[in-house]
Amino acid sequence: MTQLTSLALFKTVLLSGLALWLVVIVVNNVIAFRNGVRSIGALMGMQLFDQNPAIDSPLLSRRVKSASWHQAVYVFILLIEVAVAVLLIRAAFAYIGVLAGGTDIDAVQWANLALSAFVAMAMVMLLGGAWFAYYIRQEGTQITHFVLIGIGVASAVLMNMPGS
Repeated sequence: MTQLTSLALFKTVLLSGLALWLVVIVVNNVIAFRNGVRSIGALMGMQLFDQNPAIDSPLLSRRVKSASWHQAVYVFILLIEVAVAVLLIRAAFAYIGVLAGGTDIDAVQWANLALSAFVAMAMVMLLGGAWFAYYIRQEGTQITHFVLIGIGVASAVLMNMPGS
């Protein structure tokens, strides 16, 4: 195996792993749909601000208590996750083509598109959470969203390494 082939293999494994991870997330989110809607409802309703010690903040004017809005936002997130998973799967298959002897031009383009969508997905979650000030009582969730952005950026740097 050449160095270029091994790099293409690594890129294939990375894209496939991200795709499969996101597919599992989508399946879990569909199976536990009501729980997900409740979780989004807790975030949008800023319910953690009411836990002891309660936090009184002018940001509480942003509360959204409508169950239909919670469901709509959850469906929106689920649709984004599905779209990103499909793009990651397509990019992984493009790199499988590289391993089979094809060129990497299309593979890099598909990877860049998929990883751009991956970072955008994490940004949507990060910005939505920030709007509802989740960093006050859900720091771990915000950190997770930043880590996803970092994974997307690092993956894009790898995908754009010359030679494969």
